[in-house]
Amino acid sequence: MTTQQAGATGRSEGYATGRATKQQIVARAAEAFAQKGFYGASLRGIAREAGIDHSTLLHHFGNKTALLLAVIEWHDAQHAPPEMPSEFTAEDLVDGFVSTAERNRSAPGLVQLLSTLSAEAGTPGHPARPVLQERHQVLVGVIGGMIRTQRARRVLPDAGPSPEARAALVISTWEGLQVFDALHPGEVDVPSMVGEMLRREFGIG
Repeated sequence: MTTQQAGATGRSEGYATGRATKQQIVARAAEAFAQKGFYGASLRGIAREAGIDHSTLLHHFGNKTALLLAVIEWHDAQHAPPEMPSEFTAEDLVDGFVSTAERNRSAPGLVQLLSTLSAEAGTPGHPARPVLQERHQVLVGVIGGMIRTQRARRVLPDAGPSPEARAALVISTWEGLQVFDALHPGEVDVPSMVGEMLRREFGIG
C-alpha cells in the first residue's frame, strides 16, 4: 500500500468513525429531549450517555440548537414515507399517511420526542418552533390541497371551514391520537383511525 493509499484509507476510517459518533450523539439526544424536553436536557448529560466528552459533542454540533435540529432531521428520516408519485389520488394519499402512522406506532420513542418538542415549541422563541411550524404548513398544504381538489370535483360539498382549517383539524386529531396511544397503549388503532378520518375528509369510501 502506498503512502497516498494509506492516507486515503485513514481518512475513510476517520469519516466513518465520525459519522458513527454523530449518530450515537443524535440517538442519545433524541432520548434526552423526549424525556426532559429541550430545556431540561443538558449537553453534558447527552455526552455522558453517548460515552464521549462534552468537547467532542461540541466539535460535531457546536451548540444545543444545532443538535436539536439534527435530532428533528433524524426523526424525519426515520419516518420518511414512501416517495409519492408526481400525480396521486386521494386513495394514494390515504395509503401514504396510514403507512406513516404504522411506522410511528412501531417507534413510540420518536413519537414521544416530537410530542414533547411540539408542546414546548408553543412558546415563542423555542428553537424548534420554526421547523415544526414548517412541518405543519407542509401537511396542511398536502391535505388541504386534496380537500380543495375533491371540492372542485364535487366529490365534497364546497361549504363549511376552509380546506386548510379542515387539514389543521386532521393533523391535530392525529397528533392527539398518538399522545393518547402513548398514555394508553393498545386501546386505539391509530393507523386505522387516521385512514378512516382521511377517507371521510376526502369523500372516499
